Amino acid sequence: MSAPTFVTVKAYLGTDHSWTDGDLAGALAAEKQAQAKRCRTPPDDSVWPADLVEALMRRVAANLANRSLPLGVSTVLSDMNAATTRVGGLDREVRRLEAPYRKAAIG
Repeated sequence: MSAPTFVTVKAYLGTDHSWTDGDLAGALAAEKQAQAKRCRTPPDDSVWPADLVEALMRRVAANLANRSLPLGVSTVLSDMNAATTRVGGLDREVRRLEAPYRKAAIG
């Protein structure tokens, strides 16, 4: 499998969104670099394991989704109840998919 490209990430996200191509390209570049800082990624973009590809695409999707929540908080009000949820960070699936490739933290 090859590293995710703009085209593959755009297909992964589907068409039901309002992000521009610039938003998508920026998120892909940022998340690919962030993943490379935390994980051992292949130096050659033509050969990537499927789990790292999936993790990177999920990172991009989370990046874009969180842009509408600059404070990282989502609040839902209904009748007399209110629920506030903190969002952001890596999701459980990204951590699981990247686990075998994590760089050891030293110091």
